[in-house]
Amino acid sequence: MNPRQRQAVRIADEVMAGLRIRAGQTEEEIAAWIVHEIRSRGAEPSFKVIVASGIRSIDPHAKPSKNKIKKGEQVMVDLGAKYKGYCSDITRMFFVGRPTKKYLHYFNIVKTAQRLAIKAVRAGVDCREIDLTAREYIKRHCYKACHLSEKECPGECFIHTTGHGVGRKIHQFPRLSLKSRAKLKAGMVVTVEPGIYIKGFGGIRIEDMVLVTKEGQQILTR
Repeated sequence: MNPRQRQAVRIADEVMAGLRIRAGQTEEEIAAWIVHEIRSRGAEPSFKVIVASGIRSIDPHAKPSKNKIKKGEQVMVDLGAKYKGYCSDITRMFFVGRPTKKYLHYFNIVKTAQRLAIKAVRAGVDCREIDLTAREYIKRHCYKACHLSEKECPGECFIHTTGHGVGRKIHQFPRLSLKSRAKLKAGMVVTVEPGIYIKGFGGIRIEDMVLVTKEGQQILTR
């Protein structure tokens, strides 16, 4: 793995770890702080920072708004750094106040789906299998909070692919998608980012960068 990309990952990790979200802050204020912190470390944002609170988090690519964050809301933060031509990408969830049971239910489903998908990453594996691992777990477990039976659940709350390659570009080959026919190769760096998005509730996404190795994988982000 290129050392410049490792530094891009370190910068993203540091900025995310230093982020503190409080009720009363606007999404734009949080995004501005993130951009400042990335630049103070000698990098640039690798894409437009995503900060989405409450029901706005249903949009996976939501632009930060002037909305003030309220107690009892989840906040999705997606950021990345570009350092000397190489990119990083990480998404974390925050909750202002005490997390609700419904939020924890969905969060734990996404976290487990991501863990299983990451575990499946290794050289030679079909990219679509990584996506399928996360997608099937989410479909088998998320329906209960919607008061549906598993048979009734359409499995439509996971609305994007499970991940993508990251390198000189923020989105590059390979795509961890059901439509992909590619196989993972040692040395590739991909994101693993399953999510759940539900009308009236919002979204939850957890994203980490993973290095594909001959033996398996190495999680790069903290």
